Amino acid sequence: MHRNLPWLPKYYENLNHKNLPHAFLIGGKSGVGKSDLTFVLTNKILCDVNDKKSPCGICQSCKFFLSSNHPDFYHVKLEEGKKNISINQIKSLQNKFYESSFLGGNKVFFIELMEFMSRDASDSLLKILEEPPNNTFFILTSARAKQISPTIRSRCAEINITPPTQEEIQGWLVNSNLSSSEFNTLQWLAPGRPLKIETLLKEDLLSTRTTFIKQISVLIKSGDNIISLSEKWAKDEGSLPFLLEWMSLLLMDAMRFQSTLCHKIISKDTENIALFLGEKVSFDVLYDLLTLTNGLWSQITKGTNLKLEYQLQSLFVDWEEKLGISVL
Repeated sequence: MHRNLPWLPKYYENLNHKNLPHAFLIGGKSGVGKSDLTFVLTNKILCDVNDKKSPCGICQSCKFFLSSNHPDFYHVKLEEGKKNISINQIKSLQNKFYESSFLGGNKVFFIELMEFMSRDASDSLLKILEEPPNNTFFILTSARAKQISPTIRSRCAEINITPPTQEEIQGWLVNSNLSSSEFNTLQWLAPGRPLKIETLLKEDLLSTRTTFIKQISVLIKSGDNIISLSEKWAKDEGSLPFLLEWMSLLLMDAMRFQSTLCHKIISKDTENIALFLGEKVSFDVLYDLLTLTNGLWSQITKGTNLKLEYQLQSLFVDWEEKLGISVL
C-alpha cells in the first residue's frame, strides 16, 4: 500500500520519463520507504501521460495499477518458507520479458529483496538486463545493495534513499501524539527508519520494550528465567525479531560505552544495563555474544525449521555462561 512520504519526491520528480533507464536499483535501510518509492516509480513508468512529474492517476493504466490489477506489472519476491529467490521464479517470467504488453505501453518487473536472490537467478537476470527488451523496465530493491553482484549494479541506475531527518520523521508522525521521551526511544530503536517506527507504534511495541527491559535485567542479574523467557518469546513470533535486535543493541551500547566512556551515545531506557555490562564484561565477550545474537536473529528472519524455544534457550545459556552471571 502506497503512503505519501514527504522525503521521497526528490528521488523521482526530476526523472525524464522519455529517457528512463531500463533498470533501477533502489537501496536504503529497511524502513525508509523503498517499496513506496517503487510504487510511485512503477506508476510513473506505466502511466499513459508522459509529461508530468507524477503519474496522472486517471488514465486507464493508472486505474489498473491503483486497483492492484495491472496486467503489465510483475512482482517477484522471496516466497514464504524459502531462503532465496530461485532461478525458477525468474524463468517463469521468461516469456513475459519478450511478449508485447497487454495495454500497449510499458511493462515493469519489480524484484524485491535482491540480496536474497540465488546465484543462478542473478546470472539469469543479468542476461536479461544486458539486452533488455523494448518498453520493459526492472525495479530492484535491496537493504544491502552493496552485496549485489557488481555486474548487475552496473546495469542499473542506482537510487539510494538516505534516512530522513529527525524533523521530517517528527512531521510525518505529528498525529501520533508521542511524548518527546517516547519519540526519542523510538528514534533510538529505529534511527532514521520512520516506517519501522510506525510498525513499533502499530504493534504497541513500546509496551513490549518496557517488558523486555525487565526480562533482560533478570536474565543478566540471575539467569533464573531462561526457561520461562524462552517459552514466552517463542510464542510471540511477531515480536521476536525485535526482541533479539534489542538484545544486540544493548550489547552494542555496552561496547560503545566501554570504548568511549560516553553516556550520550547509548539508549536512555537501557542505560543502566549497558553501563553495568560495559564496566563488568570484556569487549571480546560482548562481541562474541553480539555475533551469536545476530546469528539467531538472521536465522529467524530468513526462516528456520528448528524449534524456536530450543534456539532461544541455547542463546540465553550462552549469555549466562559468557557473562559469568553467577560471579558478577
